[in-house]
Amino acid sequence: MSIKPTLFREYDVRGRVPEVCPDAVDELSDENMRILGRGFGTLAKQRGLQRVVICHDLRHYSPRLSACFADGLAAAGMQVTDIGCGLSPTLYFAQIHLDSPAGVMITASHNPQGWSGLKMSLNYVQTMLGPEIKALQSICAAGAFAEGEGSIETTDLRAAYLDDMVGRVSMARPLKVVLDPGNGTAALFCVEAFERAGLEVVPLFCEPDADFPNHFPNPSELAAREAIRAKVVETGADLGLSFDGDGDRLGVQDHKGNDVNADRVLMLLTRPVLARNPGARVVFDVKCSQALPEDIRAHGGVPIMWKTGHSYIKTKMVEEDALIAGERSGHIFIREGFHGYDDGLFAGLRLAEYVASGDRPLADLLAEAPQYVTSAEIHVDCADEVKYDLMERVVAAFKAEFGERVNDINGARVTFDDGWGLVRPSSNLPELVLVFEGRTQEAMDRIKALFRERLAGYEGIGATWHNE
Repeated sequence: MSIKPTLFREYDVRGRVPEVCPDAVDELSDENMRILGRGFGTLAKQRGLQRVVICHDLRHYSPRLSACFADGLAAAGMQVTDIGCGLSPTLYFAQIHLDSPAGVMITASHNPQGWSGLKMSLNYVQTMLGPEIKALQSICAAGAFAEGEGSIETTDLRAAYLDDMVGRVSMARPLKVVLDPGNGTAALFCVEAFERAGLEVVPLFCEPDADFPNHFPNPSELAAREAIRAKVVETGADLGLSFDGDGDRLGVQDHKGNDVNADRVLMLLTRPVLARNPGARVVFDVKCSQALPEDIRAHGGVPIMWKTGHSYIKTKMVEEDALIAGERSGHIFIREGFHGYDDGLFAGLRLAEYVASGDRPLADLLAEAPQYVTSAEIHVDCADEVKYDLMERVVAAFKAEFGERVNDINGARVTFDDGWGLVRPSSNLPELVLVFEGRTQEAMDRIKALFRERLAGYEGIGATWHNE
């Protein structure tokens, strides 16, 4: 097989594109996209499926990669419906709207320029996990493809997607909202969606531009939110909302321009859900603040911590029959009154609806919640080929030192009397991800320093901590 094995990840396929990265000939070349299309088509037919919906983001190379993938699907005998350029949530909506369990999104999401990937599903919005990813890898490696005369048709579901989303919210009072999609794919949708919902929109970098001339569309990066912080204050807006490259993640600023982590956004969105559904379960990932489970319990809910990763969280959400779920990274999943997939635009609309339901600003609502000092997501270089083995060693060492204080469902989250620290392997990039939290700044700094000291002893883990 000419496809680099490390492209097959925990819940998607990701790699570099040779036209931008010349050394990536064994990654997402045109021919490899055709092979992946034939492989996915074969896997879908093994599951009794004949039709697949595909969508792609606005990166310069995405239309071509999508066309190559569609060719591979058709060669495997699949009936392909191509909905063109859109968001990952647009694809999920299309699968439901067209009653097509199989769907594939061709997107680099928040990965750097030169990357792309495949978010794949054989069961509507429940995206593929490890066993199915490995099955796809085996099919591609063996070249054991189904054959047939498939077809490719195109359709435009933009209007239907917007109608569905906007029709599910109602604003009790008008709000002014700054929207920043970072010139990414969400720029094609967000202004119309929020204006139709009755909000006054201040657009910021809302012109689609695959060169991302202002900042990269990734709300998890603090530098990417500098402009929206200033614009919220300048315009006297009630909220600032930013979206990642494929629109499934949300970043939030309060009316003072302050960053609001997505776990705290989830906390607010959970409150009205629990008021309507006492005792409901709420799923969240290991990177989330301790304030979240405390607030969920205080409002009569059942908190459930789980692995980071949109596929893991969606699967756990269904298993637990939870009505809402989320990740620190900005993925928020709503089943109550919605479809249960992660849509940054819809989550932003629901947040605006919640703030508009009262007369208090977002910052005041957040002030009622438990307070902790939380770090940004910190990234440390670690090659894909070694990061999982290294993490096994780190987890074992932490367990030997800290015992039952270590939660190892996804990396190592070590809880102390006054805070916690987390280190886990990134599912998307060659790096480790770290998060720290303390009841005070001093507590967080101490826990962070402890992790820095422990990790410094491992060869293969970079010395530089990014996004501190």
